[in-house]
Amino acid sequence: MLHIVSDSSTLYSPEEARRAGFHCVPLSVCINGSTFRDYEQITPKEMADCCRRQAAVSSSQPAVGEKADLYARLLTDPGDEILDITIADGLSGTFATACMARDLTKDPARITVFNSRALGGPQRLMVETAVRLRDEGKTVSEILPVLSAMAQTDVSMVAVPDLGFLARGGRIPKGMAAAGSLLKLLPVVIRRRDGKALDTLGVSRTWKGVFQKARAAFEQEGGLDASSILYILHGDCPGTAEKARDWFRTQYPDIEIVVLDLCPMFMVHGGPGCLALETVKKL
Repeated sequence: MLHIVSDSSTLYSPEEARRAGFHCVPLSVCINGSTFRDYEQITPKEMADCCRRQAAVSSSQPAVGEKADLYARLLTDPGDEILDITIADGLSGTFATACMARDLTKDPARITVFNSRALGGPQRLMVETAVRLRDEGKTVSEILPVLSAMAQTDVSMVAVPDLGFLARGGRIPKGMAAAGSLLKLLPVVIRRRDGKALDTLGVSRTWKGVFQKARAAFEQEGGLDASSILYILHGDCPGTAEKARDWFRTQYPDIEIVVLDLCPMFMVHGGPGCLALETVKKL
């Protein structure tokens, strides 16, 4: 059997993942020195509340040993294989962790670690696609080209109203964060095509301006069509997400739009009120 593995960047809890046909290893957040696993020990709402109380927060990927143990449990029969679809290498250490865990197993040749070059919605769709193709009888060698082609269509960006979270994560200088917060700016950062880092797309004073910048970025990459999914991921700000959904529905009436809560780990870096806008094509 081919087992699909990923993490809570897909915005699935372990139980939801089990029902969907794959294994989800939760990422973790550290709050005031205590560690909590996404969805299992802390909800997105609880994480947002902790951030609003200015708790000291950080994030971490699954331990190598946890991944290695999962791989060992899944490779019980000679015909078992594993395809682990991770967050973009460079934005997270989960890809490196998965590779190290693979090399610790007795039969690493039966484990394929795929760098999605994405996170959030596009990674979620890649996992769902891999599960569907697996269930249709496709092999790893047949699934990988589809995932690679999907990764080429991913355009992801995020707007962060509280620049302090970006500063604490080392994304921008603290002085810039202080000035930006004073001016009430909304910076928009976009994931590089190789998935290894984020670049500043621009700043706006309004959410409509953010949406317009996102649309321009989408159009520069070829635009959206009926094969596209637009993911609107929010950090406990459903009202802002609803505004984004309504605005983009007028721009792209034929595309599928999916609105989801960001997992706790993402709020470490974006904070409450952040909004991710991501698009990827269904293949």
